[in-house]
Formats: sequence, structure tokens, C-alpha cells
Amino acid sequence: VRPAGERSEAEFVQMDRGTVLYICFFKGATDDILPKMASTLLNLRLCEADSGKLSSLLELPGSLLIVPQATLGGEAKGRAVQYHTDISKEDGLRLHSAF
Repeated sequence: VRPAGERSEAEFVQMDRGTVLYICFFKGATDDILPKMASTLLNLRLCEADSGKLSSLLELPGSLLIVPQATLGGEAKGRAVQYHTDISKEDGLRLHSAF
């Protein structure tokens, strides 16, 4: 779903076959890390292609959907989860948009 803006309605978008990538930013993250982060995530050989060999996201067919997911930064403390190392929501959304 593309959220509603000041001048637009919310809109559903569709993705064909592809990969969903969840990202989370920790305190201290700045725009400076984004180019290296993108290069690493796109070029790292993580996915198995139809041929059976490990391939990067750039080598695979399909789309890439990047989703902000602050809960990835959670740390279990007893029976609760704490998020002390996560960046603020506003800064996280700004970095996600820039990414």
C-alpha cells in the first residue's frame, strides 16, 4: 500500500515474483552508510537461483520490495522486547526513503 499524501489517496501496488527485504536502522545511522548498505545488500550472494548456484539480488529476475521493520532491532530482556538501540521513527523513515 502506498500511503495517502497531502495531495493523493492511498494506493495499492503489486509486485510480481521477487524478493522482500526488511531493513532496520540503529542509533548513529546516517545517510553516509546508505551507498555501502545498498551495494552490500544488492551484491551479496545470498539467494539460490534456479541453477542451484548462489546469486546476488542483482543477478536474480524479479522485483525488490524494501520494507522498514523497526522490530528487527529488538533485544529480548526477560519476557519483554526492548528497542533502545533503534533510531527514532522519524529518522528511520527518512533513511528508508533515502535508501
